[in-house]
Amino acid sequence: MEVVGEAFLSAAIGLLFEKLASSDLWRFAKKMWVHTDLKTWEKELSNIRRELNDVEEKQIADQSVKEWLSDLRDLAYDMEDVLDEFAYDALGQQLKAAESDQASTSQVRKLISICSLTEIRRRANVRSKAKEITCRLEEISARKSELGLEKMAAAATTSAWQSSTTTSMAYEPWVFGRDGDKRMITETLLREEEPTETNLSVISIVGMGGVGKTTLAQMVYNDEETAKNFSLKAWVCVSNQYDMARITKTILETVTSHSSNLQDFNQIQRALSEALRGKRFLIVLDDLWNEDYGDWHCLRSPFWAGGKGSKIIVTTRSKGVATMMGGEKNLYELKHLSYEDCWLVFEKHAFENRSINLHPSLVLIGKKIVEKCAGLPLAAKALGGLLRTKLEEEEWENILNSKVWNLQGEKCGSIIPALRLSYNHLPSHLKRCFAYCAIFPKNYEFMEKELILLWMAEGLIQCSQDNKQEMEDLGHDYFREMLSMSFFQPSNRNISRFVMHDFIHDLAQFVAGEICFHLEDRLGIDLQCSISEKIRYSSFIRCYFDVFNKFEFFHKVGHLRTFIALPVCSSPFVPHYLSNKMLHELVPKLVTLRVLALSGYSISEIPNSIGDLKHLRYLNLSNTKIKLLPESVCDLYFLQTLLLSGCKNLTRLPITIGNLINLRHLDVSDTGRLEEMPTQVGKLKSLQVLSNFMVGKNNNLEIKELRNMPHLQGELCISNLENVMNIQDAKNANLHLKHKLESLTIIWSAKLDDSRNKMHEIDVLNSLQPHLNLKKLSIMEYGGLKLPCWMGNSSFCKIVDVTLINCRKCISLPCLGQLPLLKNLRIEGMDEVKKVGVEFLGGPSLSIKAFPSLESLSFVNMPEWVNWEHSSSLESYPHVQQLTIRNCPQLIEKLPTPLPSLIKLNIWKCPQLGIPLPSLPSLRELDLQECNDLLVRSGIDPISLTRFTSYGISGFNRLHQGLMAFLPALEVLRISECGELTYLSDGSKNLLEIMDCPQLVSLEDDEEQGLPHSLQYLEIGKCDNLEKLPNGFQNLTSLEELSIWACPKLVSFPEIDFLSMLRRLIIRDCEDLKSLPDGMMKNCNKNSSLCLLEYLEISFCPSLRCFPEGELPTTLKELHICYCKNLESLPDGVMKHDSSPQHNTSGLQVLQIWRCSSLKSFPRGCFPPTLKLLQIWSCSQLELMIEKMFHNDNSLECLDVNVNSNLKSLPDCLYNLRRLQIKRCMNLKPLPHQMRNLTSLTSLEIADCGNIQTPLSKWGLSRLTSLKSFSIAGIFPEVVSFSNDPDPFLLPSTLAYLSIERFKNLESLTSLALHTLTSLQHLWISGCPKLQSFLPREGLSDTVSQLYIRDCPLLSQRCLKEKGEDWPMISHIPYVEIDRKFIFEQ
Repeated sequence: MEVVGEAFLSAAIGLLFEKLASSDLWRFAKKMWVHTDLKTWEKELSNIRRELNDVEEKQIADQSVKEWLSDLRDLAYDMEDVLDEFAYDALGQQLKAAESDQASTSQVRKLISICSLTEIRRRANVRSKAKEITCRLEEISARKSELGLEKMAAAATTSAWQSSTTTSMAYEPWVFGRDGDKRMITETLLREEEPTETNLSVISIVGMGGVGKTTLAQMVYNDEETAKNFSLKAWVCVSNQYDMARITKTILETVTSHSSNLQDFNQIQRALSEALRGKRFLIVLDDLWNEDYGDWHCLRSPFWAGGKGSKIIVTTRSKGVATMMGGEKNLYELKHLSYEDCWLVFEKHAFENRSINLHPSLVLIGKKIVEKCAGLPLAAKALGGLLRTKLEEEEWENILNSKVWNLQGEKCGSIIPALRLSYNHLPSHLKRCFAYCAIFPKNYEFMEKELILLWMAEGLIQCSQDNKQEMEDLGHDYFREMLSMSFFQPSNRNISRFVMHDFIHDLAQFVAGEICFHLEDRLGIDLQCSISEKIRYSSFIRCYFDVFNKFEFFHKVGHLRTFIALPVCSSPFVPHYLSNKMLHELVPKLVTLRVLALSGYSISEIPNSIGDLKHLRYLNLSNTKIKLLPESVCDLYFLQTLLLSGCKNLTRLPITIGNLINLRHLDVSDTGRLEEMPTQVGKLKSLQVLSNFMVGKNNNLEIKELRNMPHLQGELCISNLENVMNIQDAKNANLHLKHKLESLTIIWSAKLDDSRNKMHEIDVLNSLQPHLNLKKLSIMEYGGLKLPCWMGNSSFCKIVDVTLINCRKCISLPCLGQLPLLKNLRIEGMDEVKKVGVEFLGGPSLSIKAFPSLESLSFVNMPEWVNWEHSSSLESYPHVQQLTIRNCPQLIEKLPTPLPSLIKLNIWKCPQLGIPLPSLPSLRELDLQECNDLLVRSGIDPISLTRFTSYGISGFNRLHQGLMAFLPALEVLRISECGELTYLSDGSKNLLEIMDCPQLVSLEDDEEQGLPHSLQYLEIGKCDNLEKLPNGFQNLTSLEELSIWACPKLVSFPEIDFLSMLRRLIIRDCEDLKSLPDGMMKNCNKNSSLCLLEYLEISFCPSLRCFPEGELPTTLKELHICYCKNLESLPDGVMKHDSSPQHNTSGLQVLQIWRCSSLKSFPRGCFPPTLKLLQIWSCSQLELMIEKMFHNDNSLECLDVNVNSNLKSLPDCLYNLRRLQIKRCMNLKPLPHQMRNLTSLTSLEIADCGNIQTPLSKWGLSRLTSLKSFSIAGIFPEVVSFSNDPDPFLLPSTLAYLSIERFKNLESLTSLALHTLTSLQHLWISGCPKLQSFLPREGLSDTVSQLYIRDCPLLSQRCLKEKGEDWPMISHIPYVEIDRKFIFEQ
């Protein structure tokens, strides 16, 4: 049982006193005749409050104290709910009175109101609730006297609490005692490995929780020397919830720096494999628990594609994990810190802002505390952070002598005593905020602002009357204080997000106990777990399809306050679907909700019942498909936060939005169809954050209304500025007074026509000068001739980002060079600018640096720009690291010099820029597209250049001989659409890509000057005239992947030995290719250790008739042969035969053969026992005697045969088969006993096999207890029902996916007993025109989340939304698609 104590109650009772101090509440109470109850509450709460501080440790040993505290906590929650209801009713009466001039004076109205039956019932209800609370409070107060509690001085209250002095780097870890550990790990990481079959090795860091494994891994990961040695890096926190798809997708998104919409695990793995191809990478798998080798084998599949020297660092508490991953060779066991180093950690956090010499007594006590930390840096950090604000010896002694150090077993769980102590001594309001975080799952990454908004909504941020801080600012102080005490820590993946250490998360769950509930955490422990009715805060993970029964636990929870779908910030790209019953049946029952977050779901309608959630403070519907909000939303008088970002279908906001007088955050960003706002937005005087203020037409919502929003902070966008008619209105917006605004975006309509007044727009923009605290400024679609002078004023000393987009009429750029902190400058669509002169730098008379802090500079779409002038007397752009110039067709002047810090240069579509590039000593990446080749003829000389991309370079006929000798660091060279390129003389060190170069004849014009031996990846594509590969090919001893595609004149490979390090060979769309390299077969057989070929793909090569003589290399794992219509035979080594056992060591795992119409037979023998996937499509002549082609010890997991009349039966020995797909095999006659042998089958698809006669009811499908997916289509053309028996036959209850297609005469599915499929999630019915009904009387299982009906006219009518006969039985399904339309959007 959790520890309650003063953790919640002191702050909770303080909040009750704040509510009881409201004069409006007392007026309402007197009117309702409950004011005597409220006086009783004040008295009893005052007595209880004085004795709360004696219970924190007393409850540990006394069960009765613990139970009393639990009951008191529940009463405090319920009391707050009742007071909120009173306050809501009082506020509602005020608003209604304001709407009627006579509401406060008409005695008749009062009399009618008092005497109305509704009013009498309402008053009776109010008195009943008050009386119930009074009785419970008196009973609890009476029990208190029996507990022997002592009155003690109250703990520090909110008003007395002040956050300690912190800096912006307060959360950065100070690491002591790990230099030697870091050095050893780094040396292992960078050490050259002996050649192996793979390019990958694993380093394991093993140690107990809290010892610093993650910190050590982070030190190595962020080390500069480490970064230089790896092209790609990724960090994933795995934790004990091992989700391979999530882990793989996280790595993919990290290495590509782009979010991925992929959902299929196989596609995600393939995408990651391509992203890692040939690149040396470092991946950290942090906090790994899973010891299943099969899972690790599957997870690492994409890693094989990486370059030589790739590494994985795994941190784990288990040596078993390290051994399983093959990391025992490089296993590093992390020891506890020494006492001395542990003291240094404690000292740094405890005495951060003071000298230890001034506090010798505290040092003595502190050293004794460190002895109890047992060498765990996490414990030392937590206690040091706690004590750094405490100056009294007594406070330190209390920590040292606490009973918590001696707790064991259930009383403290697995919580480190030091962490428990750090929590016990937090101020009470911080305890509630911390405990609230127990709703998050382990390793959940959260943003500071999102958590503060949740705290605010739950009343956990308490602003006293004496404290003038806004709630948001006080919440920031709370957050930073807990960050400084290590309750939170920055995410390793995203610096804008934070996480809790596993032990800290355990602590949060321990102290929160039964009031916080994360659905997946509890379900992962016990599917039948009992859920406490005392739950107040809950969360769940948003899934792609969430059915109603997922939330059945919440039906009995009567006082839920938080209901959140995680992550709070959902992706706008991946749709999720939620049962319609959730909003219409469950949410209306959660009447005490303060937080409701359903972002990311494809919700199109919000029911009117949302307005009944009178306690609601936070409503998040971001990235949903809602078109409008019901007016009832405006009855949510307490609403503080309304998030609608990414609601692209939203067309309007509620007209009476002005009733939301407590609204502080309104986010309507990225709502493309929302074109105007209601006039009442101007009444929202409490707004702190307004993402977009849309100026209305015809004096609807005027810009001057912004003057009524003095508290605006963060980001503000003002759009539709063409609607500003009066310049004075713009001035009255008072932007210059809004000192908390950090980001301002100013937007006019994109339509620029003669109706726009250029001078008027200049005056408007001049009037919108922001406060000097601004950090980011964006101006878009501005139609004035010039930009305001205030933009370049050096007084704007905090601006770091300026964006100017489509200011098409401006003839010059503003003077921005003297903005001292400007880091990012983007200029785009300035159509009339012809010159970027010295005034851009700040003027010719200045003698200081121009753009002293600028790091990124971009010019895009400037069609008239000709000259870029520079000042020889003024140092400019000293720190620019990235320069982008795109689509500036008239630019002729050279780039400014020098650019000593430039790392990345992009020049696209600048054909007149024909002056060689200047000296760029730091340049690492050069990207030239559709430019003049003069740029590269003689000017590239940075020795640091690692990546060079050229695309569509005019006049670029050869990569000049010796040029690459001046680029010793070049690793990646990409050349594409250089139509005049005929020869290459050089290449890059690691990667060379050549594409769309139709005149390229050869890769070299000098047989002695070949491609570099260090080349690892070579891709050649769409080179129409490439006739041959160089004879020096055998010298590419480091080449690991060769890809050749769309080279129609390539006939053959040179007569060379095969490349010994080649792992992947891909040849596609080479029409004249007649032969493959002989050495591919012969050399591997002579010395298999010299051949590492693992992947071979040959496709769209119609002239290829056969493979070279010999067998395939024994290392080959995947063979793909597709669309080779004249191929007559397969290579030896595909099959295993007994006559020559010395050659039967094939490791082939995947064999795919598509559309090889001339292929007639396999080589003699059986498939190798390693084969896992066999896929044969549209090889109509290929003889398939599958029943004779497998040994009993086969490993086949997937068999996929499409269009083959020779397949007649299946072998009996496919015991490991997991997926079977057979289509258009007209002679197949499956037998029931064969089906029964497929006991491992998880997926079965049979389609268009017209000769199958055995009835479906005789297939024995119910015995396939592993089957999850079953698809059947186009067989049994005359069948009306799948069984004539009166009793239905049973499909296996394990089925999650069922598809039934193209049964022209099928009338009923009754025989399938669909209601028995208790695991069914996805049901697909298509092409059954006579099917009248598919629903059993019992209905479908509650687990069904997707229903698709296509080309079934009778069913379509029955399933019409709200009209069809079957609609009530399917309306709860999250996703219903009928004839390709999502029914809930109709």
